[in-house]
Amino acid sequence: LRDGEEVILTPEHYDGGTIDQPTLLIKNSTRHDQGVYTCVLENKVGSQESNNVVNVAVYFKPIVQLTMEPPTPVSELDRLNITLMCRVESGNPDILQAVRWYLDGELLKELPDCGGNNTDYMFCDIDPSKLLLEDVGRSFHGNYSCEGMNEAGWGPLSPDEELIVYYPPGPATLTIDQNKVIKKHNVTLKCSVEDRGRPETTTYRWLRGTHHISEVTTNIYTISSVGLGTESNFTCLAYNEGGEGDPATVYIEVYVPPTFIERLPLYHGALGNASNIFISCRIECSPLCAVQWLKNGRLLNLNNESSLYIVNNTMIPPDARTNDFESIRSTLHWNMSAWPGGQLDRIQDTANYTCQSTGNEVGEGVKSSTKFMVEYPPENITVSHRMVNVTEGHTPENVMCSAIAFPEASYKWIHDSTNSVVKPNTGNALILTPVLRKDGGGNYSCLASNRHGTISQKTFINVLYKPECGIKQDEVDGKVALICTANANPKEVDFTWRIKNENDTIEENIEKRGLQSILMFKSNVEYFRTYVCIANNSQGASVPCEQDVT
Repeated sequence: LRDGEEVILTPEHYDGGTIDQPTLLIKNSTRHDQGVYTCVLENKVGSQESNNVVNVAVYFKPIVQLTMEPPTPVSELDRLNITLMCRVESGNPDILQAVRWYLDGELLKELPDCGGNNTDYMFCDIDPSKLLLEDVGRSFHGNYSCEGMNEAGWGPLSPDEELIVYYPPGPATLTIDQNKVIKKHNVTLKCSVEDRGRPETTTYRWLRGTHHISEVTTNIYTISSVGLGTESNFTCLAYNEGGEGDPATVYIEVYVPPTFIERLPLYHGALGNASNIFISCRIECSPLCAVQWLKNGRLLNLNNESSLYIVNNTMIPPDARTNDFESIRSTLHWNMSAWPGGQLDRIQDTANYTCQSTGNEVGEGVKSSTKFMVEYPPENITVSHRMVNVTEGHTPENVMCSAIAFPEASYKWIHDSTNSVVKPNTGNALILTPVLRKDGGGNYSCLASNRHGTISQKTFINVLYKPECGIKQDEVDGKVALICTANANPKEVDFTWRIKNENDTIEENIEKRGLQSILMFKSNVEYFRTYVCIANNSQGASVPCEQDVT
């Protein structure tokens, strides 16, 4: 029996001896044969197990497994100590007398090491199944294995166990793809590292000044439109799970070719007697450029106190809100005290003025021109007809209004009696529809205006119509009379009197007073009559008006 279980005897492995002298012979013993052996004798009466036991120990070479503490991967920056342990998976005895340690297949150390070297004493009286790696760095990275020895000899080599040591990428190098970085152009920055670290890096960190550019993680950073924010320190570094590499920093200086921020207007005008006349332009350029002024293509003389012009130049610092770099604002003032009579001539002082800059390292100069003219309010206003005669119900002749002004005057007509603007507005022409006496006649004012003033002129629409008459009976100078009153235009009116249903007109006892005709009666009128009055002017005769007299 081995460990209490019956041993199955096979001829190739065991020999049981004879019946007289039972003997167990173990042939070609293996590790599986070790154990506590007893024997049992039996006959017809019974069986008896031996009182003593035999311990059989089979020595065999150790099979080992390498483990690490702490587990990998580890970071070089942590400078950890790693303990390698060569553990016996199977072997008898299971205590290792010596261990050989290998790195990438080459012998690293055999323990214990009791050589004659004075430094080897520390490796003599130690547990050979443990190897301490101190201050682990990238040079410790590799495949470790071990083989152990016991009293049976050296066992086989353990499977490789990789010690992974992460370490950060090497120092970065930052390059720019152009010598001069120009505003609104593209620029590409490249971050390079010779040692990509472990694990090999594919990620990079970019900073503009102290601002982290989180959207860029590759080694290429392209700025699609260079602006004011580009003029800064740019920093890049590579990083991985082992840490960050040393950064590289470059300062980008942005150049700006001369460019107008504020151009001259195409036209500029001022009153001839104005006291404060100026024009200005603003030019962005880096490095800064100079500004010159020209009149009709010739440089202005600005070198003496009696000069007709004064120039003020102001340097304006960069403005992040508008993405403008440093710029120069140049203002040309008319020195009115030096002009003849202190005012400008409408003809002679009309000119083209030009603001132009010098060039700089990245661009040629720029120029902007304006047409300057002397302005004045409307004057010398005239109308084509001061009076227009029109028969009622007809359309009056058009009246044209004109004035001298610069800028050119705009026109509107106002009917004075209603103080309303004539519509539709037809500019300087007064165009009316057929008119009636009650609302179409009267004064019309033409207003000519520009930004410097307004002037007016009147025309009169004279509406002509034939008379309308009326008769009333009254006393005049103590006598009974009929008074015929006419309403007419023109007011030159003639009156005709007659008795109704009679053909003869009355010629006597009639007095004309303007628009009235008075018919005096004698006291001896004795019978009923109906009198008729008719008023006439150049437009025709009125409807006859009648009055009964008793």
